[in-house]
Amino acid sequence: MSPRWMGVRVMLAAAPAAFAQTALGAETAGTSTAFQQACVDLLNGRLPPGGAAAADALRDACGRLMKERTQAQRDAEERAQARRAFVAEPSRRQAAGGTGAGPQAAEEQGSAAAQGTGVGSAFEEAGRELVGPRRGAAMGMKRGGPVGYSLITNPIGWFNGLGINAELFGSLLPKVSWVGGARYSRTDATNGSVDTFGIEGGADYFLIGRNNEGLRLGPRLEVAFGRESFQSATDFGWLGLSGEVGYNFVASNGITGAVAAGVGGRIAGHKREDFASFTGGEFGPYAKIGIGYSW
Repeated sequence: MSPRWMGVRVMLAAAPAAFAQTALGAETAGTSTAFQQACVDLLNGRLPPGGAAAADALRDACGRLMKERTQAQRDAEERAQARRAFVAEPSRRQAAGGTGAGPQAAEEQGSAAAQGTGVGSAFEEAGRELVGPRRGAAMGMKRGGPVGYSLITNPIGWFNGLGINAELFGSLLPKVSWVGGARYSRTDATNGSVDTFGIEGGADYFLIGRNNEGLRLGPRLEVAFGRESFQSATDFGWLGLSGEVGYNFVASNGITGAVAAGVGGRIAGHKREDFASFTGGEFGPYAKIGIGYSW
């Protein structure tokens, strides 16, 4: 018996599975070469010494070798394909969006843009979600899970007397959220100025939606203080109450918008004409918008 067949036969008798590992990179390169040649001989119809048992063991070992090599090649091709797809993905999405490849392509393009660093791209994605089909089951959900908090500001209020303002929605229960807010404004005139500060509290029940997103309804209470400095300084206080209905929209990237309307006004404190408040003026309807972020 030749030395080559002797080594193959010994390893087949000891542990046939070792052949596959040897051929795929074991240190015993000579045995690996002998084993591969034995597999070639088996394919050509030349059986190894030792009878049917040795031939069966060799065939099984060769089969495992081919399977492992094929799987290794398949894994390498899949990794290469994944790398090529990753490199080509931005160009593919840009081409799909530019040629009107459909709403799904546009949505994917927006999602990819929002994952970048541009604020504009994040707002573009939120706008596409707002006017596009929204999944009802996904209301109150972001990419990372349920929405817990939403911070918004009324940009119009910065210029109409409400001043610098912010409202925070916190999800207490899926259908119930608490609301807190604060504002500060300063109005200057030729002969003096007026400073006001207000704190708001309230709660919302979501008729449609959950976790700070959807159609909501709830009360608002505001305590405000101010100082009017013209010829002399005058302090005043204000307590306002209102009921508000609104709708909050939360995009999957966290960009948040809100519209709301309510009826309310002053229930105690000093009477002030044209006083801007979270709860309206003296008494009557009010409207507001909001923009912000949820997490």
